[in-house]
Amino acid sequence: MRLRTLFLLNTIVALLFALGFLLMPGVLLDLFGFINNAGAKLLGRLIGVELLVGGLITLLSRDSRDSNVLQAIILANLIASVVGFVVSLGGMLSGAMGLMGWLIVATYLLLSLGFGYFQVIGPRRRLLSSVR
Repeated sequence: MRLRTLFLLNTIVALLFALGFLLMPGVLLDLFGFINNAGAKLLGRLIGVELLVGGLITLLSRDSRDSNVLQAIILANLIASVVGFVVSLGGMLSGAMGLMGWLIVATYLLLSLGFGYFQVIGPRRRLLSSVR
């Protein structure tokens, strides 16, 4: 997988969830088995704003050739996706989310593996060539 592809995948996931939480938070709260009240909807919309930021960062930097910027974005996304995986897995194991919560767990796991590859395993000298 190329870095540009991973950035676009992250963008798609983040923007889809962002739009969902911003435009119809109640539907997503119900879908994932959360309490659906005014406070939860507000929190969902605020989460949507943060997902919007993350998605736009990877969208707008997908063609960057600055290796320092790319490494910072990769590391930030790796940390966020690993933390998201741990938190969502804990949520599933505690029963806080419904069956669809496994989609969140799997998404964070896949993003963690992708960003982990480019941070740890992937050849750093090929970082810029993988953007093209």
